[in-house]
Amino acid sequence: MAWKNLEICIQIQNLLNTSWNETQFATTSRLKDEPLPVEEIHFTPGTPFFAKE
Repeated sequence: MAWKNLEICIQIQNLLNTSWNETQFATTSRLKDEPLPVEEIHFTPGTPFFAKE
């Protein structure tokens, strides 16, 4: 919404506060003392509910 030289914006993210993974990937690693490699899943959690102006 714009009024003369004033602009107001509202942004709402994750309105229903859903849990989700923004980025998810699997990595395989092996330490020096481990006989077999281990696969792990790493993720970045998604944005929680918030509103900003």
